[in-house]
Amino acid sequence: MQTLDSTVKWFNKTEGRDKICKVMQYGSRFLMWHLKVNRGNEQLSNQFKNLFQSTRDARKLFRLAKSLNELQTIIDKVGQNCKTPQEQIARGLNILTRIWFLLYWVYDNLSVLSSIKFTTSDPKPLQKKAMTFWFIAIITNLIDTVRQLIVNLQYIQQNKTNQSAQQQINNKQQQNRVLYLNLIKIFGDLMPAGQGSEFFPKVLKINLNDGVIGLGGLISGAVAAYQAY
Repeated sequence: MQTLDSTVKWFNKTEGRDKICKVMQYGSRFLMWHLKVNRGNEQLSNQFKNLFQSTRDARKLFRLAKSLNELQTIIDKVGQNCKTPQEQIARGLNILTRIWFLLYWVYDNLSVLSSIKFTTSDPKPLQKKAMTFWFIAIITNLIDTVRQLIVNLQYIQQNKTNQSAQQQINNKQQQNRVLYLNLIKIFGDLMPAGQGSEFFPKVLKINLNDGVIGLGGLISGAVAAYQAY
């Protein structure tokens, strides 16, 4: 277990860099669309397209073996002692979310290894599977985040006149500020995940353009970069 802990800490050193690259990736995707559709500047649009594709591929290489992070979190959560039903629900949802993310990283890693011809598999179906697991992970995370917000808001409402609970109320309010940021990040990520998994075009019959996808990813990346900083 010590080896796994050390490995995860080592991989986490690239987390801030990944968030900045995410801002560049999706910001470039938005500008690629905007310059082509709204400005008619094909040349500059292609330059941002190249930047988008380069940062996308770079991020995929940064994330090799990222599934180890999820495995470590799952192991920690499984061994966690839960005293109340609320804690058990929170742990269950968190474990489920991390399992979906683990599968996302596995297929994302296989996809990039196929793209650089390290393996002979077709990267497109692997990437679609990765995006599908990412979408499911986001939905599970959304449910967990909304649940946490409801629990905190109920506690604050029920104890707002209780002087002895003021410190706990302050803690809940601080938690809520983080949760609100997480919601913004989640809804931003839903744009690329929903399109890449084909949930939006096939189930909702909505085909998002690069502008919407880029803006969603940009907002999510900006929030994540702020939180990482």
